[in-house]
Amino acid sequence: MNEGAWNNVVEQSEGGSVFHRTGWLRAVEEGLGRPARHLVVEKSGNPISVFPNFLVDISVPDIGPVPFDGLGLRRLTSLKPGFGGPVFVGDEQTNFEVTFDNAKRLFAETDAMSHLLKPSSSNFARYASQLADRGYRSEVRSCRFVIDLRQGWDEIKSNMHRSKRSNLKRASENSATVEDRQLDDVALEEFYNTYTSAMDRVDGIQYPFRFFEVLQRELADRIKLFTVTADGEFAGGQLYLLDDESSTMHEFFRGLDAEYFEYNPSELISERAIKWAIEHGYDEYDLGSTAADFTSGSFTYKEELGGELRPIIVWERGDSTPQWHIYRAGRWFVRNQDRIKA
Repeated sequence: MNEGAWNNVVEQSEGGSVFHRTGWLRAVEEGLGRPARHLVVEKSGNPISVFPNFLVDISVPDIGPVPFDGLGLRRLTSLKPGFGGPVFVGDEQTNFEVTFDNAKRLFAETDAMSHLLKPSSSNFARYASQLADRGYRSEVRSCRFVIDLRQGWDEIKSNMHRSKRSNLKRASENSATVEDRQLDDVALEEFYNTYTSAMDRVDGIQYPFRFFEVLQRELADRIKLFTVTADGEFAGGQLYLLDDESSTMHEFFRGLDAEYFEYNPSELISERAIKWAIEHGYDEYDLGSTAADFTSGSFTYKEELGGELRPIIVWERGDSTPQWHIYRAGRWFVRNQDRIKA
């Protein structure tokens, strides 16, 4: 369908985000090689609902560890990476019913074992009863921390843990500098090399270079790159997504060289990015997703930056085959094996 018409629905809807835009969807489809199964509802030839979906290998951990890797099992997901779910324009009830009646048909036409919804806002819980009636089960296994930028930098800084304020003070006294970089080919390659090294170090999900190339091509006006230089050397960077639909700046891809951690590059970039977002009128600064586990280092780090914790609610509906029930039992065992042993 027409790209402008699709993005117009995203911009006019209540729940639209940068992740619903055609540029992000192209990056997922082309850059990650994931088959698209998008659903569009039209009225009098005009789109009134868009619902992006992709077929993803079941081994991709949308909601925690999963068994049966490498068996070719797939799920239909909206969305991975990022946040998805349908967005509507016009009559909400009619839109919802038509969209999910057809989503059931769409799911049945794939070889997917389940359909997973991962909306960007907990406000999607308004549909909890209707989703349950359609066989979707809700679960919270991850969360995100969000800073309200409208309070201003001084208040944001005062709400941080004293260790973070101390790190910011030390960072301001060292010789490292933060640069607002244009995402050209040189900057992208420099950032990507550091990003892949960082993901190897923490055993994180590593997206291919092609994914970033498509982002650079399709969402140039929605990407912001801040980099750190220390002792004249590139020390890493942070790639942000600008979500104008929800007035949010998202921390998304980070690549920092461990050799320069003494310069507190993470705090340096965060300070610069938060101030930039305030100056450009954004309401929120999203620190990104993390496991809903208060013992996790990532959870603690983001909590100490003073963000508001928001649960990420996912809804999943499986097919009626024995395979799905066996898979669910295996997944439950993997997630609870420590408790079982105890």
